[in-house]
Amino acid sequence: MGKGHPEVIEVLQAWNELREELLQHLAKEEQILFPYIKTLENKTEWQQPGFGTIENPLAVMESEHENAGALMQHISDLTNQYQAPEEACTTYRVLFSMLKEFEEKLHEHVHLENNILFVKGVELEREMVGA
Repeated sequence: MGKGHPEVIEVLQAWNELREELLQHLAKEEQILFPYIKTLENKTEWQQPGFGTIENPLAVMESEHENAGALMQHISDLTNQYQAPEEACTTYRVLFSMLKEFEEKLHEHVHLENNILFVKGVELEREMVGA
């Protein structure tokens, strides 16, 4: 399939780039952002974090979300919106199906963070500092 469909190589390259970016992104969330939001949620004594206000890491996270979305859009374009060619084997079809499902879950994840968690984090910080 790879010889007749060189786009699969490009899909793999974009996937590997996305994978590396998501691993770094998740580490930042788990090590920096989420612990800070938990501190705000627990209403413990507030201390100015080293990153300034929560808007600073949130801007980075949202930018990374946009980049992940762009990479998935590139993969979608390369795969004709995850439509396997007529002659594709079952493995090829399953791959496309799983890529489509991953993109859907990624969009849901980004929505929950950008529009719910991050908004709540900003509100909590404002309450904490009395702004």
